[in-house]
Amino acid sequence: MDLDVIRRGIDALREYDTDLCCFGAREHRYRFKPPLGEAALEAIEARIGVRFPADYRTFLTRLGNGGAGPYYGVHGLRPDGAWARFPPFPFTREWEPPDQDDEDYDDVMEGAFEGLLPVAEHGCGYRSHLVVNGPAAGQVWGDWTCVGEVLAPEAESFGTWYHDWLESSLREVLGERIEATVHDETGWSVDRRLLSLLPPPPADDDARPEVKVLRLLRRACRALYERRHGAARDLLAQARAVGAPADYEVGIALADAVLLREEGRIADALAIVEHTIPRCGRPFEKARLHRLRVELLLMRSRLDDARAATEEHIAHCPDDDFGYVRRALLRLLTGTPSAAEKVLRADAPLGNAPLGRGSGSVGHLCPADRAATALRLRARRLAWECRRWGHPTDALRFDAIAAG
Repeated sequence: MDLDVIRRGIDALREYDTDLCCFGAREHRYRFKPPLGEAALEAIEARIGVRFPADYRTFLTRLGNGGAGPYYGVHGLRPDGAWARFPPFPFTREWEPPDQDDEDYDDVMEGAFEGLLPVAEHGCGYRSHLVVNGPAAGQVWGDWTCVGEVLAPEAESFGTWYHDWLESSLREVLGERIEATVHDETGWSVDRRLLSLLPPPPADDDARPEVKVLRLLRRACRALYERRHGAARDLLAQARAVGAPADYEVGIALADAVLLREEGRIADALAIVEHTIPRCGRPFEKARLHRLRVELLLMRSRLDDARAATEEHIAHCPDDDFGYVRRALLRLLTGTPSAAEKVLRADAPLGNAPLGRGSGSVGHLCPADRAATALRLRARRLAWECRRWGHPTDALRFDAIAAG
């Protein structure tokens, strides 16, 4: 296991997934429990009669005895637990349980889990197990037998299983932050050094037009983030040439507008956004278009139009935090910081459903509990907006709210 990559990756997830959107993050919060001492680990091994795989031992003794990891986090080991010998795990290939009506069902199921150490809960009775004894020792197996499904290999090793989770989480979180930064949605730019944590994505041979367009748009977004405008223009031209369904034209138009903004062609970018908003049906893309529209109006110092566009944004996308941030920002730009703070606090109970993810889903605060969190997140974003639009002193006021 590459401990440096893991530590940097977990630090990045803790910094950028502030809303704890990744599955299970609200349970482990990207924190490790204190490491397990070597002597305590050896005592457990002596009682079970096997030595744990080297990468798992490293995790326990160098990173933490449980905590941040796949699903709801990695289980820790209890030195004072009722440990018993671990017989060999009997399987090397996917195994399907017998019918529950079979006479020997209980005995078969008990024997099937010998040699397995549970390392993570998926929820709904699903688990991941580390094979600690038997011909498959060292592998991680997924257990879906509670619903009559299979017991099957998930990864060749604990280290691979953990690194795969870290990579997919970083792709989700950093990818969203890169897009957010490109569209100036949050002001939370991603440290480019973190991108070295992500190996190139595997080749995708899917020839469906919608898949090709999405792949090209992701690459174009990355190019925009890295200020490679020529590459972004070429990728957007390729995306248009694919001939994907009309729904995907909105994503291309949005990226086009961002590119024009970066090239200083604000009026052209605004024209594309205002033409595209009425044709957009997806809430997430509609919110991004409204955000970009207000920003472009601010760049042209059209404060009255920006205020009207912000109210339209909130009316059409009431669950998008950024509309409320911009409402407070415009109060600051045309009034006082205290007036902006008053608006920010008054709006805190509004919205609060994680846009595009569904309110009340696993890993999110329920709407009734989100007002305080929404206030802190919106204050952080407003502080960044203050600095961006030339009010660095006022930003300190909202930094203090965010810290609270």
